[in-house]
Amino acid sequence: MQIKSKLRKEARQKRKRIADKDKKDNIIAENLFSLDEYINAKTVLCYASLDDEINTDIIINRALSDNKCVAVPRCRDLSGNMDFYLISSLSQLKSGSFNVREPNPEECKMLCNFDNSIIIVPALMFDKGGFRLGYGKGYYDRFLNTYNHPSIGLCYDEMLTDKIPIDEYDKNVKIIVTQSNIIKCKNGGRNG
Repeated sequence: MQIKSKLRKEARQKRKRIADKDKKDNIIAENLFSLDEYINAKTVLCYASLDDEINTDIIINRALSDNKCVAVPRCRDLSGNMDFYLISSLSQLKSGSFNVREPNPEECKMLCNFDNSIIIVPALMFDKGGFRLGYGKGYYDRFLNTYNHPSIGLCYDEMLTDKIPIDEYDKNVKIIVTQSNIIKCKNGGRNG
């Protein structure tokens, strides 16, 4: 879809220019930690952030110190399939597919039971209905279509928009956390 490709390019450029990134990352993390969904979760599924993404190392370290199980995704193949592996430290992550830090499957155990978990979902940007502009590979779209627990998107206020074009298989997150707001999204549909 050409519209999404153009949006991705614009979003990447815009995100690289976010001012006060470290301060905003910390506020977003604190807003996440205040959610009942986080507090009550036994397991946190969280991606390992890239340099221009909201820093999830803060979240991973806090979840570990809160005695939660933490699982990070690893691409299984190039067809959009991924698995989550439990980690006990950021040192268990190594550069893998698409230069994203991934757990080593020889050191980490695959997570098979997602009961009492939440998932932190990456995106270039979100719309107010919880739909995301991802990176175009489909890994999270596939996973979210089988995952039935709270899904949470982290987003800078500057990267939140009214509507993103969606496809029939796109699934929205249930909560968006920004530096100034927590937005609860309707299940599977657009708000407003």
